[in-house]
Amino acid sequence: MKKYILLVFLMISLVSYSQEQRAVDQRPQIEKEDSNDFYNQAEMTKLDLLQALEMAGIGAHKFNIGTFDKEYKLQIFADEYIQGKLINTDTLVDFTNDYGFWIDGEYNQGFIDQIKIFTKTEENNSTLNIRTYALGTTKEINLGKTDHRQFYNWRAYEDTQWKLNQKVPLLIFASSWLDKQYNFHRFCGVVNLKENDEGTQELLDYSPNYVVINYKISETENQKTLE
Repeated sequence: MKKYILLVFLMISLVSYSQEQRAVDQRPQIEKEDSNDFYNQAEMTKLDLLQALEMAGIGAHKFNIGTFDKEYKLQIFADEYIQGKLINTDTLVDFTNDYGFWIDGEYNQGFIDQIKIFTKTEENNSTLNIRTYALGTTKEINLGKTDHRQFYNWRAYEDTQWKLNQKVPLLIFASSWLDKQYNFHRFCGVVNLKENDEGTQELLDYSPNYVVINYKISETENQKTLE
């Protein structure tokens, strides 16, 4: 009996000792979540992650549209062209350029200065997720194919500052085109688009089917009434 009591005492003592000696894990949170460094964190860059997303058909596009000092109407459109002719306009966003936020329990209002668009593309179809500080909306774009070799790419514009009552292009979802001389599909080499640019114009002239995502800033109905 004495041996049994002694054994129980020793077990309780060992458990108590192990609990008292248990170390506090002071490693950074990222090491706790990936203790074996499976993802090679130290070597990964933002570019690596963006390229990985691209492999999955996902694109992230952020546009600086400038600053505002009053409320305007904000609209975002998808204009579809076939053989250079506008055939359809779809309104993706019809809102305003302001948004609300809280600081220390006090409600404030400000004006947006950027538009973000995430794209998820599979061949000739793409899903858009459009975000500002005030809203988020998802739309789909489905374009045709006349050749099994045909493919579509997204290209972004460089100058995206707002201009009153003018459509400002942000993105183009454009088709490749057939090079009849060599019998293969090619795509314009320009990466960053500019208005009145030779490379950009080549894309617009040769792509048989494309969609332009653009936005427009205009006076609100209340402002028009006051005028």
